[in-house]
Amino acid sequence: MFRRHYKKRSTNLAFVIFRLLLSLTIFAALIGGVYYAYREFSGFDPIKLNPKSLGLLLLSNAPREKFIVPKDMTKPSGQSGGTQPVEKPTQPKKLSFKFAVVADSHSENELLERALVQASEEKVEFIIGLGDYTEVGITQELENAKNKLMNSGIRFFVTPGDHDLWDSRNKGINPRSNFNKVFGPSYQSFEIERAKFIIIDNSDNYLGVDSTQMKWLDGELLRLRQGTHNARFVMLHEPLSHPSSERVMGKVEPKLKDQAKDLIKKFKNAGVSEVFAGDIHFFTRYAEPETKLSMTTIGALASQRNTQNPRYAIISVYEDGSYNVEDVEVK
Repeated sequence: MFRRHYKKRSTNLAFVIFRLLLSLTIFAALIGGVYYAYREFSGFDPIKLNPKSLGLLLLSNAPREKFIVPKDMTKPSGQSGGTQPVEKPTQPKKLSFKFAVVADSHSENELLERALVQASEEKVEFIIGLGDYTEVGITQELENAKNKLMNSGIRFFVTPGDHDLWDSRNKGINPRSNFNKVFGPSYQSFEIERAKFIIIDNSDNYLGVDSTQMKWLDGELLRLRQGTHNARFVMLHEPLSHPSSERVMGKVEPKLKDQAKDLIKKFKNAGVSEVFAGDIHFFTRYAEPETKLSMTTIGALASQRNTQNPRYAIISVYEDGSYNVEDVEVK
């Protein structure tokens, strides 16, 4: 009774091409928006993410809580005749000590406390904190984090993060005023067994490492080169380099990229074993492309703005100077 009248689509070639291009443009804009949002949220550029980093991401979110990276894995050589490659037997290494590294709790102190309890159960000798214990760096926030560290009963050494400087900077005073008042010095060094630890404060996104600290650092690195340490670690807040994240030293103030490169060369020349950093809320291990200096970024304890589950790291140091880095998820 009633007939539907269908309007025949235009078969004009120019119109068809225009419609196709418009569809592709809209799709590209959608994909671009998702990519940009993810990059800004996570600090990672998926385009730059190499397969090794992707593998670390998948492993770090797997059900197993620990990701162990031994320093001296032996690669077996292939054999003919259908036999299987066999690893050479190695003598068990004797553990010297363990320590834990925490970063980026952002006032989520319950997660910080849970991490400290887990670290205590692992019988770590001490804790190193790599900054951003707060959201805006007010004194009360810093004191709350310090109380958790104090109550753990474990020795701790800390350096600030950029968030820990905000309140002081906004008041027009020394950006580290609140941090220094609560925690004391923002950089230091110490030794345990034959391992040397240098904790750098590069938390200021605008000024970087000032001349006073740089002079101190040069002296520490000179003693490091002249010493007999078999493990040499540098700890700081902001990564000096990263293969797939833009959250590195110099992102806010571009001139600090030159200082970051200078620090990398200094550490390499001093024989530093590895540089550990926080800030990017992501666990990765990699080598700096130019110098091949080993680097690790510690995952964040905070649950917010975190593409991984809350986590920290435990490093086991052996008598021969080798070490394992364990990426540990907070339970």
